[in-house]
This record gives sequence, structure tokens and C-alpha cells, in this order.
Amino acid sequence: MKDYDYIITGGGAAGLSLAFYLSRSSLKNKRVLIVDKERKNQNDRTWGFWHHQPSPFDQIISYRFARLRFDSNFYRQNIDLENYRYSVIEGVNFYRFIKEQLQKFTNFEFLNASVTGFADLVDGVEVTTSQGVFSAHLAFNSIFDEQEVVKAATSKLYLRQHFKGWVIRTPQPFFDPETFTMFDFRTEQAGLMRFFYVIPHSENQALVEYTLFSEKLLERQAYDEAIKKYIGRELQISQFEIVDEEFGVIPMTDYEFPSSIGRFVIQIGSAGGSSKPSSGYTFMRIQKHTQAIVRALESGRSPIIPANSSGKYRFYDSVLLNILKNRGGQAEKLFSYMFKNNGIAQLFQFLDEEGGLANDLKIITSLPPGPFLKSTINLIGSKL
Repeated sequence: MKDYDYIITGGGAAGLSLAFYLSRSSLKNKRVLIVDKERKNQNDRTWGFWHHQPSPFDQIISYRFARLRFDSNFYRQNIDLENYRYSVIEGVNFYRFIKEQLQKFTNFEFLNASVTGFADLVDGVEVTTSQGVFSAHLAFNSIFDEQEVVKAATSKLYLRQHFKGWVIRTPQPFFDPETFTMFDFRTEQAGLMRFFYVIPHSENQALVEYTLFSEKLLERQAYDEAIKKYIGRELQISQFEIVDEEFGVIPMTDYEFPSSIGRFVIQIGSAGGSSKPSSGYTFMRIQKHTQAIVRALESGRSPIIPANSSGKYRFYDSVLLNILKNRGGQAEKLFSYMFKNNGIAQLFQFLDEEGGLANDLKIITSLPPGPFLKSTINLIGSKL
């Protein structure tokens, strides 16, 4: 049984981000094993995020936007992002970049294997994999087991953000490479929050993604039919070829994810609560959480740091999730008022949980009060 200082289970955004920050810290000589059942050599996902500061990953950003398009029956506007930018990183480029950085260190190892269990030892943890058993002082787990979470969160709100996207290429220039569409609600809502997200790659190519917030997924054909209808009716594109596809599911729940399993397994990524409950945005929250863990390790403090939102923001998320679950068709109006009545910087600060109480109240009071009052009363009643 080989021994390490740290074992990272799951080699996606969270696991690789943690390894990357470890390699740039005073802990760079620690023995680290990264375990994942996939080789992470495919473009299996993309991450979009807004930011106003440089990031360590600027050199692998594929697409960057200065304007945001919002389109609904209540509000239509191209919005300047001011000092923010919306950036997109493709998974395959992220995996390659981190692995190239870690190859400079002989003490960072990769193992292609499935993780089957953890067991506390006297002063560390034993990790069982399909390729053997390994021990470490600490393990950091980012493997998200949805079935276990759904079981544990039976008394909580639990939705899924699920999406199917086509990367399409058109024979004629059509897209504006400076403007991405964050929300386009011009699709049948049918009692759920449904919208399209469009990321231009060039004037002739873009990711067109159909996104829903609901408890259950659709039949695969239903996503394709909705995308095809949107491209023809709303974008008015009659000729195109599909050059790539993506599909994903993100948990949206007010369940408070555990920060650790036992004494020596620390939860990171979505498994630790890094996905924003009411929006699903995860990438930048992962960066903050994994950097905080490394700082704690460097200073000798406990690295068991909650990634969940504070109580105030968990309550806001619960109110919105309750609306999305029970009256999802009202989301179009709510989000329209949110974007229409507030500056983009104030909105991003609110969504990043960094704006303070005054900014929070300004955002909340700019929205139609009825749905929020009903949702708040419903949530309070459920706890009595």
C-alpha cells in the first residue's frame, strides 16, 4: 500500500484546481496522487464565468465577451459588462494545461482508476480503488454521487439544471463574437424555467444550448427538437451543420453539503457544495474554495472549510429554488426584472455573494414581490 501526503479523488475542475494551487504553494513538494476513472483527454464540458480580475487560467480562455444579450417577452437588451468579462474555458484545454504544469513535479502522480471507498486510519485515510489501495494523511474528494445526495437531501429542495448544446457552423457570418446570450427565454416555458444560452466561437460558429431547471430530465430527443426549433424560428438560421454536442446535469439544492467525510476526507467541488444552488455556477467558487484550502494547509490550520453559501445566501437560494420548483414559468419575468432594474456590476456582486446587505436589498426589492412573498411564506411554513 503506497503512502502519500494527499490523495485527490476526481480529476475534474475541483481536483485539478486543488493540485494546481498546491503546486504553486510552499506545499509543492508534498506527495500527491490524483485518481480519476477517466483519462480527461476529451472536451467533455465547458465552464463559463464572469470576472473582473486576471486569473491563472487567462492563457487558456477560449472565448471572452464584453457584452451580454438578454432576450425575453419582458425585456430585450445588449448589456455592456463594464469592467467585467465573461470567459469560457473548454474542458480539454483546462485538463491539458493543469497536467502540463504538474508534469514539472515528480511528486504529483496520476492514476486512472475508479474509487470504491474510504476508511479512516489512526492518523490518515485509506482509499480503495480498482487499481489497489492507497493511504494518505488527507484525501480530497470531488466525486459527486447524486443518488447519495438525493437520499440525504430528502427534506430539502432538489432540482437539476440540465442542458443539451449543439456547436453549429453556418455558411454565412451570423454571430457577434463580442456578445454572448446569457438568457433567451423565447421558448415554450410550460411551467418550467427554460432558456437558451449562446456562446459564439466566431462569426460562423457558436454553441447553442437549451437549459432547463426541473426535477426530472427530458427524453434526449426533446432537447434536440427544442434546439432545432430555436435555431430556425428565433435565430432564423436555415442552413447549418452540427460540429459538436454537449450534455450536462448540475445539482441545484439547498441541501447543506458536508465539508468532510470522517476525519480525513475533505469534500470539494459540487460534492462539497461549490455549485451555487440557485444558478449552478461552479467554476469560480471552486477556485475560491481550493485556494482557501491550500492557504489553510500552509498555515497549519484545519483545511475543512465549508464551500456552502452563508446562511443568508442559502435562504435567498431556497426562496428562488422554491419558485423554480413550484412556479418555474414565472422565472422569465423575475429574471427580466432583475436584469432590467439593476446594473450589471451590482448583479454580479449579488450572484457572487459579495455585494453586502444594501446591494442585496436593492436587487431583491427590484423584483416582483408576489412570487417571493409566497415562496418565503411557504418555506417558513414548511419549517414550523
